[in-house]
Amino acid sequence: MAIEHVNSSEYLVPIEGFTHAATVDVGGARWVFVSGLTARNAQGEIEGVDVAEQTRLILTSLRAILAEAGAELSDVVRLVTYLVDIEEYPALNEVRRQFFGEAMPAETSVQISRLYDRLQLVEIEATAVVARRTRRARRSPVA
Repeated sequence: MAIEHVNSSEYLVPIEGFTHAATVDVGGARWVFVSGLTARNAQGEIEGVDVAEQTRLILTSLRAILAEAGAELSDVVRLVTYLVDIEEYPALNEVRRQFFGEAMPAETSVQISRLYDRLQLVEIEATAVVARRTRRARRSPVA
C-alpha cells in the first residue's frame, strides 16, 4: 500500500514539513485524508473576521486540495471541525451547505479553547473516498 502526499499548488500557504493531504488506494477506492485547514492567505496571515468568512476560505482551499488529489467535494464522507466558540456553529453550517448542498458528509464539531493562532476561529479536516471508475468489458456479439 503506497501513500502519496499531496500539496496543492492553489492552497494559499505552503508550510515546510506540512502535507495538505495524504492518499492511499485501498480496495478499489482512493482515500484522501486532508489535514486541518485554517483561513490563511498567501502571506500566511489569517483572513476573515468571523467564522463564516473563515469557513468560506477553508472550504475553497479544501476544494483545491481535493482536486489535486483527484477528488471533489461530493467525495467527502467526513468532516471534523474545531471551533473556538460552538455558538458560531449555525454560521459555519450555513456556509457548509453552500458548498455541500443537502448531501452533507458525516461530521463532528467540537469546541476547543484555542487554535494555533489566536485569530483562527475554525479549523476543518476532511476525509474523502473516490471510487475507482471501472471500465465495463464490451461483449462480443454471439455468433
